[in-house]
Amino acid sequence: MANSLDATLTTKIKVGLFTLSALCLIGLVTVLVNQKPFWWRPCQLVHIDIEDATGLKMKSPVQSMGIEIGYIKNIRLTETHVNLGICITAPVEVLPSTRAYIRAEGFLGDKFVELKPVKYAGSTNESRNEFKNESWSFENEAYAETNIPTNVSSNPADTSSATVTKKGERQIPVGEESRDMQAVMNKVDSLVTELTQLTSNLKQALNPEELHATMRQLNKTLENASKTLSPEGGINQTAQRALSKLEDAIEQLRTMLTRINQGQGSVGMLLNDPSYAIEFKQLLQRANKLLSHVDEMRFVVNIGAQKIRGYESDRGYFSLAIWPNPTRYYLLGIALDPRGRRTITDTTTTAGGQTVTTQTTQVEETGILFTAMVGKLLFDRRVDLAVGALYGDGAITIAGNLGPVGMEDRVRLETQVYSRGIGYPTDLRVNMIVRPYSGLYVQGGVEGVHNVNGLIPWMYGAGVTFDDEDIKLLFALR
Repeated sequence: MANSLDATLTTKIKVGLFTLSALCLIGLVTVLVNQKPFWWRPCQLVHIDIEDATGLKMKSPVQSMGIEIGYIKNIRLTETHVNLGICITAPVEVLPSTRAYIRAEGFLGDKFVELKPVKYAGSTNESRNEFKNESWSFENEAYAETNIPTNVSSNPADTSSATVTKKGERQIPVGEESRDMQAVMNKVDSLVTELTQLTSNLKQALNPEELHATMRQLNKTLENASKTLSPEGGINQTAQRALSKLEDAIEQLRTMLTRINQGQGSVGMLLNDPSYAIEFKQLLQRANKLLSHVDEMRFVVNIGAQKIRGYESDRGYFSLAIWPNPTRYYLLGIALDPRGRRTITDTTTTAGGQTVTTQTTQVEETGILFTAMVGKLLFDRRVDLAVGALYGDGAITIAGNLGPVGMEDRVRLETQVYSRGIGYPTDLRVNMIVRPYSGLYVQGGVEGVHNVNGLIPWMYGAGVTFDDEDIKLLFALR
């Protein structure tokens, strides 16, 4: 139970850290993609007095010649007018001759404020110093406050004008509304001229003779289509043949379904004989029972390495333990062993009427050795007995789990009696395994009771294990 709690806590911590990192990354990408939103950029604050703020609202855009340079930060109502606080975020400078307009996007679009003319201040230190050296008053380095009183007419189609003043100075009138109206009239005149030219071009392009020829061709096409779609036409006859074949197919299907309903044929017997239904139900019950056993099955992957004294290389191994129930398991694995893979070859020769058999033993140092064992836990998982092939040797394992209740395998003492085969004595391996943390273990012991190259073959190593939850997380199955 403690192993499961540790694994669950580790998984939740990993998922939480990954989610927090993803949210921070998304926020950073959002700021960079939007090229710093308005609340990120410094604000130059100016004020405009207007008589009517219909259609304007907080965060409404402020533009200059079609380019957005800021937004409306606040709207305050006074006794005789409405005061707009405009936050300019673009690197532009408001001039004494700047004029404010209340415009609409189309006839029914949202209202916005347009300032023109404005001077591009850039982002260099020189342009900032020039902007600060003007006769405008600033409250701090990031905010500048300028009053722009505006008298706006009630005409919603286009605009109203406003005059810009430096703080503490009188209003400086800039232009008249008639100038804007004259510009609109000039655009209307140019549009009428273009429409007149377009009408003349269309009149010249429409040739009456060509139009009559087109109409005659269209009438001929419709006549041909009428003949084709008539009862004597080819399309109608083809459709009749297709309908006839479809009727024959439907009749054959009806006959086949009638035979099935009467219990004729294999399908009819299967659907009408109740014995088949009983057998099919029993089959499903067996399948459900088998699947329930499979669901109880547990898999444990073990990967580790050992350093053995007396050999020039180390042992590396990989094994898979299959637990069909909590007390029985099957162990499968492969290993690279410094002792090598041993192969015995018998050679029989006949000379002078005598037969001589020579036995040759060959050791392959890089050969892969296989593990296949069957194990059983006894006495409340305290004793582990296993038999089979271990690292290519015939072996019997007797182990004691010395850990606390529920974590019996935290401390494990293994004793393995193994034999490499003919010509090798039976040997004894003793190994102590300690798991300081779930999924990680260290080990140490003696590889055998016989010296190797004049040295006692004691060994030590470490490894990791993955249970069902770790494997599912590794392969993104959960």
